[in-house]
Amino acid sequence: MFCRKELTSLQRRSTQRMGVVILLTVLTNFSNPRFPNPLLELFPQIREFLLRQQASFAYAATLSLISVLPILLAVWIAADYLERESDEFIRMLVVRALLWGFAITMAGDAIAGVVTMVYSRPFPIALLNVDLFFASALIAFRLLRRGYQ
Repeated sequence: MFCRKELTSLQRRSTQRMGVVILLTVLTNFSNPRFPNPLLELFPQIREFLLRQQASFAYAATLSLISVLPILLAVWIAADYLERESDEFIRMLVVRALLWGFAITMAGDAIAGVVTMVYSRPFPIALLNVDLFFASALIAFRLLRRGYQ
């Protein structure tokens, strides 16, 4: 968000937590054997194990829980940050930046959905969603902040 010198301890802690969420999202993308995945290319035994799993309710529920965990953690971290941030102006900028990040991510999802449907190829969209969301929210925050200076 800011230069490291300007970060408060709350902002530094929230940024570190979001970094962990990004890493967790990357790891959860590795759990789906149908996504392009360099880890599964290096270790084909893992891909074979995941593909042999029966499409049971427990398997689907486990993959769903693994996939939703980073999203819930990101929402919790953002809500915790907004609750603890004492500066109303910074809070307003962060909320607006998060909304722009969400809007751009949804637009990217719509475009990726059409491209995936037209070309019938799997696309690691969850990983790109996180990247697109954080990059667009950061750019939006910088632009909004600059607009008020």
